[in-house]
Amino acid sequence: MRPGLTTLVTYRPDGTGPQFLSEIAHVSPAVYSFTCPGGCQDLTATVFQPPRWRTDALDPGRILKAHRGGTIVWAGVLDEPVPAEGGWQLSAHGTGSQGNDYRAVWTGGWTTSTPDQVVNNAIAAGLPWINPGIGSPAGMWIGQQVDSGSETVSDLLNMICNKGGLTWSVATAGGGNVLSVFALPTAVTHLLVAAGPVPRSVAAGATTLRIRYASAVDSGGNPAVYSLTSVTDTARETAQGHTEDYLDLSSAGTYTPSTAQAVGSQVLKRFTRAAFTDAITLRHGQLLNPGGVPIDPGNFYADGPVMVARMHLADLGYSGDIARGPVTFLVGEYDWDDAACVATVTPFESMRHRFSDLLSVAAEGHPPQRRKPTSHHKKGR
Repeated sequence: MRPGLTTLVTYRPDGTGPQFLSEIAHVSPAVYSFTCPGGCQDLTATVFQPPRWRTDALDPGRILKAHRGGTIVWAGVLDEPVPAEGGWQLSAHGTGSQGNDYRAVWTGGWTTSTPDQVVNNAIAAGLPWINPGIGSPAGMWIGQQVDSGSETVSDLLNMICNKGGLTWSVATAGGGNVLSVFALPTAVTHLLVAAGPVPRSVAAGATTLRIRYASAVDSGGNPAVYSLTSVTDTARETAQGHTEDYLDLSSAGTYTPSTAQAVGSQVLKRFTRAAFTDAITLRHGQLLNPGGVPIDPGNFYADGPVMVARMHLADLGYSGDIARGPVTFLVGEYDWDDAACVATVTPFESMRHRFSDLLSVAAEGHPPQRRKPTSHHKKGR
């Protein structure tokens, strides 16, 4: 393991005319990131040539791919480069964020097939994804119809996933940008060896949700009927005591008690009361495959579209209500600094540590907020 093992190549928007940046100038080791939901997120680097120097290899809109050995580990589109002292500052946005560039256009009825239609329409318009078929996975949320073109493709994917215990990813491994929508994974894909105690904090969050829903809508002069039901996270309530909060689904159409409870259960599933307060840093030798063999931390997609890590740290407890032993978590953001050879891992649950924010996402269908990637370079976007 040494700095600069990742090579950057740009292509014309049609995929032709590859140019290796290291063949035309000295390039700093890149910093690139991944998120869940999403996929390849951001990449930054510096091309060491004076500002008066020009090449079409840096044209904004060119496809950028990061190669590591024989694998494409990151893919996206170049933004406008920025001249700075010492060279050109490059930034690019990844394939996982390109759904923000296309609108969610659909026709016909609003059904479980609409998300596939939206993605396929965007692909026909130029979105560089491959869609094997979203289908109708258990929990997929289509309770709130949106106007055609009013949201982005990413917004729609977040909406159908956030209220159903699902997530989505566009995986670049193998050279294709393959979209998949799946249940929040729990099977361990990586082992993470922590060098010291990792801080966690306990946030205020409900163990029981009171859910308001419409059991009948306005019809024939009869007013709508609203009802109340509830769901409880029994395991957390047993450990932490009883607390309550409120979720309003009354604007999402007619529900039965069981369907309203299903939404509430998925909301509770996405919240972890004892969450990590900081990102976790690691170097080569601290990220292992499930068999305990060290792997290249610069290749996020080595074992699939997402990372579920099991962290080992002696037998210390992580907070007052967490049992001792390994902790398993879904990775929400992963940054790789190819100069420092350091990975920064942000657990999925830490992004949704405020229960009130999570309720807002579930009730309104807004995408979850994501923090910006770790980078020491000035961005031009």
